[in-house]
Amino acid sequence: SNVIKRGGCQPQHQLEQTKNGNSFRNFSMAITSVGKIERALIFSRHSNSILFNSTKATSSDGNISNISPRQCTHESKENAVCKLFHEIGDRELTDRDRKPTVNPPSKSAPYSVQRKSATVLTSEFCESYLTLPDNHPFSVENDPKREFIDLLMDEKYDVNEESITSAIRNVHSRSLRCSDIRRIRELCTPQYEDIFHYILGSAQKDLGVAFLVKLRHDIRSIIHYCKFLRKQESEDATGSHHIMDMAKLQALERSIQTILTTLFRPGVLNLQRITYQDTPASIIEQIALKEAVHPLQSLQDLRTRLGPGRRCFAFFHPSLPQSPLVFVHVALLREIPKSMSDLQYATESNATCAAFYSITNTEPGLAGVDLGNHLIKSVVQVLQNDFPNLTSFCTLSPIPKFRKWLEGKIVRYHEGLLKQQSKQDDDDNSFDFSIGFVDSGLLCAAELQQLSDIFSSESYLLDLLETLKSPSWHTSASGVNAASPLADKLKPVLLKLAAYYLTVETHHGRPLCPA
Repeated sequence: SNVIKRGGCQPQHQLEQTKNGNSFRNFSMAITSVGKIERALIFSRHSNSILFNSTKATSSDGNISNISPRQCTHESKENAVCKLFHEIGDRELTDRDRKPTVNPPSKSAPYSVQRKSATVLTSEFCESYLTLPDNHPFSVENDPKREFIDLLMDEKYDVNEESITSAIRNVHSRSLRCSDIRRIRELCTPQYEDIFHYILGSAQKDLGVAFLVKLRHDIRSIIHYCKFLRKQESEDATGSHHIMDMAKLQALERSIQTILTTLFRPGVLNLQRITYQDTPASIIEQIALKEAVHPLQSLQDLRTRLGPGRRCFAFFHPSLPQSPLVFVHVALLREIPKSMSDLQYATESNATCAAFYSITNTEPGLAGVDLGNHLIKSVVQVLQNDFPNLTSFCTLSPIPKFRKWLEGKIVRYHEGLLKQQSKQDDDDNSFDFSIGFVDSGLLCAAELQQLSDIFSSESYLLDLLETLKSPSWHTSASGVNAASPLADKLKPVLLKLAAYYLTVETHHGRPLCPA
């Protein structure tokens, strides 16, 4: 208990005496060891049944006979996923008193297999899928996960287009009734959705939820890889690799997202504060290793983020009590911070501002499920109850890909500028600032002239890009926190560009900036 609370296998005073680098390395090794021990203990509770199923076989007379573990090849596990799903699909149809349409179990199958309960059947299926290796989607010729996803998009489990067309044709021949609407709605619902709900309602504990989260993660990986192949127009896209049906893949991914959005709605999630003293080491390990915005630099950095003047909150699902779904770091300050360096003055005394400076989604399978928005709103309510003097709530976030976006704008602008210049006389080197900066309203002629005066160069926009590449361009040589004269001059222009990037630029209706 004491070891876990301290977050490592070394005594507390020994960790504090080491240097920051060694301290964090020792901390990572120690907390990882504790986390592995906890996971090993948890896995051992389930491994007996998995090992039993993989080393025993049921004979036709119902008796259990021993077989060698070496006979349980990887191929048997791959086939088991699809076979179990076929059986679950048949069971789900039977339970709804509908005629089975998908691969009924063979009459020669063992009696014990036919008599499996829904709980055992769905739990065994989820365990089989979750234990499959995380291979690259197209790195293995017969990848079990890809084969299973292909199975889901088969017409047996997808929507029946012929039935939908027939139902619509019947509606056109007479007046529309409520039964027609209900019938069309049922036909437009893929059968795999009903099977997913059946698995969620039958599988033990968290297996059904974990299966759906992992399945959506795998589907998104395949979608991204297929998009990459199509974008690159490589030989793999039309040659040896099989490009899956993107429309069906995306429909499958959206269906699972809808189910997960219902499962992970705000009323179901548990909000917990993460502390260095009371939170289990396995959870702190996940917080430390999965931090995506500002990676931890040392053990002291972790203690600072969980110490006085700071807060860390996470959402947990009842089915996944040991896995934080999304977590956020907050700093309590007396005024709105201007940069990350201001967070060193965090204090709970007379704090009037709460700055959210890092938020991380730990489950790729829950991407697109609006957990971060609900987490921030819930944390605001908690902080208002604990600190009534808080009047300001702000975010201090990086702006990813801003410079890359600006570089694209500048390159296109210079291409147009060179075309304009080629039409001018050779003796006339003046630029026409009235043409605008790529997009109307992005930068006006006066602001472009201001940049030209700052850099005293014809290629002032390229000079601006080169300046922004330096990590310390905004600081002064005389002081660490003092702004340089160049930063003061560029601030109005960069603020306008950043505001345009955050509020106007979109891709397929969504903001370019993921933060």
